[in-house]
Amino acid sequence: MTNITRLQIFSIVSIINLIVSGCGIIPIQFSIASTGLDIALTAETGKSSSEHIADGVTKKDCQWSRLFATDWKVCLSHEEYVDNLMIMNCHTYSWNFLNIPYCKEK
Repeated sequence: MTNITRLQIFSIVSIINLIVSGCGIIPIQFSIASTGLDIALTAETGKSSSEHIADGVTKKDCQWSRLFATDWKVCLSHEEYVDNLMIMNCHTYSWNFLNIPYCKEK
């Protein structure tokens, strides 16, 4: 079941990225500007525009890096996120540059 869910999420992410990026449909100047705006948005909020869209659609916290960096679901409710952190059973938590939590050593 997990592989089917990941495949479905990957397909949705791919479609959203094609729509947002333009993929030849939108003139290159707009595509470059939107990429720049997306980089600024990610720097400001920690999420890309497609992640914000997925958040709104699913009413959960979505993060594409979870698809490849963890065995967590890409979109999690607050309770699911906290449960996953508790399962990690860390004394001290930290987050890497992809905003993926890990146990920080002393």
